[in-house]
Amino acid sequence: MTQSSPATNNESAPAQLTRSPAVQRCCDARDRSLKESLALSLDESKTRDRACDAYLDAMPDLAGYQNIRDFIACVSYGVISGEISPINSPGYLYAAQVAVSALRLEPKDPKDKARPAP
Repeated sequence: MTQSSPATNNESAPAQLTRSPAVQRCCDARDRSLKESLALSLDESKTRDRACDAYLDAMPDLAGYQNIRDFIACVSYGVISGEISPINSPGYLYAAQVAVSALRLEPKDPKDKARPAP
C-alpha cells in the first residue's frame, strides 16, 4: 500500500488560511517591505522596523463602520503576529473607539445637517 503525498491528498492538506482583505493588504505591505529590505541588505532591526511601519501605513483610515472594523482587525492581527506592540495597541483601539463614537453622533438624515439647531 502506498501513501499519497500531502499535495495530492486533500484530506491531509492543511486548511487554507483566509484573511480579511484589509488584513491581507497590511500583510502584503509588510511582505513587500521585507523583500525590499532583504534586497538592500539591511540589518535585522532596520528590516523589522520598516516592515512594521509598512504594516501600519497600509491600515485603513478610520472613516466609516467597515473601515473601522477592518482597522480593528488589522490591529488585532498585528498584535498577534508581532507587527504591533501590545504596548501600543490600546492607543490604536482607543482611536477606533473614538471614531465609532463620532459616527454615532452624526445625524442619520443628510437634511438634518443643513437644519439649524433650535
